[in-house]
Amino acid sequence: MAAGAQPEGTRDEAGAAAAVRSMFDQIAPRYDLLNHVLSCNIDRIWWWRAARTFRRVLARRDAQVLDLCCGTGDMTMALLRRRPKDGRPVLAADFAHQMLVRGAAKFCPRGAVAVEADALHLPFPSESLDLLITAFGFRNLANYRAGLEEFYRTLKPGGELGILDFS
Repeated sequence: MAAGAQPEGTRDEAGAAAAVRSMFDQIAPRYDLLNHVLSCNIDRIWWWRAARTFRRVLARRDAQVLDLCCGTGDMTMALLRRRPKDGRPVLAADFAHQMLVRGAAKFCPRGAVAVEADALHLPFPSESLDLLITAFGFRNLANYRAGLEEFYRTLKPGGELGILDFS
């Protein structure tokens, strides 16, 4: 397994993380349009199908759900559609501030909570999440192994992990 994302011109994990954050902050205003156009709107089906895969855990009112690397919130919105109205809020985390701001405008009014956080250093207690899902975000982590270890740390025993990405 590769160590992690290595944007051109970066030499270490800190540089890679800074480059990824900067890139997403810059493209945030046109991110949704780019996704929809480049995928011919198929991305909307991907979010829906990923959420459907976890329908059992999402149906539980007490389930603590995290959409990690949430970007502008399309996956978060798909998860919210499967949550009971009286369920715990979906947590939506991203380390690119401008992406999170755009996403929060969509999903916070619908019952999600925006959290500015790095996937390699999550601000959640160990064994606190029932579902952690990341859609097209894992590939951007500066260290894949550290990311998986952090996912494992925060998932409850029997918790579920979803990674939606291109192969």
